[in-house]
Amino acid sequence: MASILRRLADSVGFPRISIYLPTHPTFPDCEQDPIRLSKALNEVAQQLSEVGWRDNAIASLTHEAAARGKDHPFWRYQDEGLAVFIEEGATQWVKLPASVMELSVVAPRYHIRPLIRPLRDHGVFHVLKVSLDEARFFNGTADGLREIQLDDMPTSAAEVRERTKLSANVGYHARDRGSQVGGADAPKYAALGESPEDYEDVILDQYTQRIAKAVDAHLSSSTSPLVLVALPRMMGRLKSHIDYVGATEDAIAQDPQSLDDTDLHDRALEIASPVLTADRERLRAQLQAAANGGTAKPYSENLEDILRAAEDGRVEAVFLSLDHVVWGIYDTNYRIIRIDHDSGPENEDLLNLAALRTLAGGGEVRTLPDDFRGPVAALYRY
Repeated sequence: MASILRRLADSVGFPRISIYLPTHPTFPDCEQDPIRLSKALNEVAQQLSEVGWRDNAIASLTHEAAARGKDHPFWRYQDEGLAVFIEEGATQWVKLPASVMELSVVAPRYHIRPLIRPLRDHGVFHVLKVSLDEARFFNGTADGLREIQLDDMPTSAAEVRERTKLSANVGYHARDRGSQVGGADAPKYAALGESPEDYEDVILDQYTQRIAKAVDAHLSSSTSPLVLVALPRMMGRLKSHIDYVGATEDAIAQDPQSLDDTDLHDRALEIASPVLTADRERLRAQLQAAANGGTAKPYSENLEDILRAAEDGRVEAVFLSLDHVVWGIYDTNYRIIRIDHDSGPENEDLLNLAALRTLAGGGEVRTLPDDFRGPVAALYRY
């Protein structure tokens, strides 16, 4: 996800459209989600019209997003939130593991602040639970698990067997005959191996490959930890096929059906927690130490100074309040800010600009701890 954030940070030019929507992974709630997108696109069209864009140019720019609103299967495979980023010739969709407020922003830069909590601070992990009888995927937080339906993921090994479109006795009719000890001939089995055991191995491999492909596709924009739950034989195949970088080394190697939902959550959270909290707590500890004078690490709570440092690539991490918006303009020539009371066609959220500039310089963006009163703080590299 860091790569997506930095790619968004590098994209500059009017218009950059940012749309945030809460979504729902289950029916019938998901039926309202395309309606929310249509409403957001209407708001975008109005904002563009107010700055002189013609209707046909607006329709061309938002064509892909508008078409996706009619793609009903797309809305059946969502998480808790969705971000849509639109510029000329490109529309990017980012599934979010936590809900977000509805928001539409048209500006010269993408509005990324709503991504910080669900992607960097929310503490979301994933669980993949696989047996021959079922394959299930969950999003998890400290509060519990929520099952998510993944596009194209088989629900059981039996489903893969069905899709081979072979007869019930496939694998058991003779293809040719080979020598057996004692001179007898032994049957060889068509297409799927030399024996019923070989056939089952092929089915198991196809089953885990298709699960891995669906999981990798779903988590392509995530770096949150993924905890695997399966018996050892199944676990080995899953680990060999899943490419997702967030899969944890530790796993739950036992029969998934022996775990109820509470046990599954507790065991998975125990594995995921150290991964979830390590970077966040390290940066917060450094911030607290710098604020208390306990370290020589450069530190600031001055927004103008932070924007200058971010422009120079000196910000290691910026911490932003989620409860504040600072409208204004940063003058890149004089490297000063002008703060406005309200939003307007020429200004922007300067906290969002601080996040974008920090990401562009390879820094981290996090939420500001509750015990800090200002809207922003930053740790400097030098």
